[in-house]
Amino acid sequence: MSEKNYLEKVRGEMGLLEKIMSYIPGYRGYKEKELRRESDRLVRMEAVNKLKSAKRIFRKKFANPLISQMLSEEDAYRFEAFLARLDRVTQRVDRAVAGYAGIFDAVKVREDKLDMVIQHDLGLMERVESIKTDVEKVAGMEVGREEWKNAMDELISKVEELDGFIDRRSEVIRGLSR
Repeated sequence: MSEKNYLEKVRGEMGLLEKIMSYIPGYRGYKEKELRRESDRLVRMEAVNKLKSAKRIFRKKFANPLISQMLSEEDAYRFEAFLARLDRVTQRVDRAVAGYAGIFDAVKVREDKLDMVIQHDLGLMERVESIKTDVEKVAGMEVGREEWKNAMDELISKVEELDGFIDRRSEVIRGLSR
């Protein structure tokens, strides 16, 4: 589901009172910001859920004691490095700053720049989906083979890329508050 779809979903769930209030001058802009904030939160929650799902798929495949015994020291490192990086990225997405500061928050976000955050969140979802798809592929491979090692290295790289992407999200948000 795209960021735009999340925003539409949140808008569609507005109550009658909120719809009436949207006609009051000043309230509509405030409410739009709140809708974007909720949409941003939903996108991040979906990303976290997909990352957790990827971890479950990965752990389920490699939880077998026979597979664990087959791992070389280098392969065990790949396994642990991937899980550690995935945990870190999942936590960072989960705890990421909202794409909009509330009406009483110390840092205000300029409404005309919120689309940058939405665009960034779309990129976040694309990267998360790609990681999940790759985890599913890796789970179908035979552990220890060259193909598996290359796929694991690529997967670790993608998670590191996502980590850097999250850093850029913070920069985008800081830029919005100027």
